[in-house]
Amino acid sequence: MVAALKEFITNEGGGEPPLEGSIPDMTSSTELYVNLQKIYQAKAEADFRAMEQRVKTIMKKIGRDPDSISKATIKSFCKNARKLKVCRYRPLEEEFNNPSLPELQKYLTDEDFSVAVGFYILLRAVDRFAANCNSFPGQFEGTLDEDISRLKTTAIGLLSDLGCNGSTLTEDLINEMCRFGASELHAVAAFIGGIASQEVIKLITKQFVSMSGTFIFNGIDHKSQLLML
Repeated sequence: MVAALKEFITNEGGGEPPLEGSIPDMTSSTELYVNLQKIYQAKAEADFRAMEQRVKTIMKKIGRDPDSISKATIKSFCKNARKLKVCRYRPLEEEFNNPSLPELQKYLTDEDFSVAVGFYILLRAVDRFAANCNSFPGQFEGTLDEDISRLKTTAIGLLSDLGCNGSTLTEDLINEMCRFGASELHAVAAFIGGIASQEVIKLITKQFVSMSGTFIFNGIDHKSQLLML
């Protein structure tokens, strides 16, 4: 149907997708409104017929039953074609190994995103810290000051590896991450679990647009942001 839509837009649609067939409420006499509605419905029906024929033609070309896609499905597709959106996602491995340097640098200097990207860098730095030290920063009593220094060094090294030489994070964020000590706050965990399940439902049901980017939730000021890395 998407292939047929592409052909339709190039040919019958003249650069436009099929007409939905409905019109919004407006100030009008009943006669004029009904007449206008009939015009839109007739055009939508003609667009549907053209789409239906193109779908059948494509199905024949690929050796499939031309009637395996029902008329109701094609009609519903035509009605919602204007709402289609293409979402392209980067693999997590690609983001980790080759993040978008211009975007990362922009976030680091943007006051609206500096805290979110700061936590993003620190979360990755914490993973590196744990891999090297077999513990999380601030996890044990009596090591807070030392862990703050080591986490800061780790974060600066991570920024350098990502191509952001000279960039630093605020002391407050580093101190807060160590004070946190890898604990789990039930309220924050429940919120993040709800966001994750919501996105899974979107993917399973194939309804609504999934998030595109890395979701960061700041439990201190209850602010969430998406980073396109």
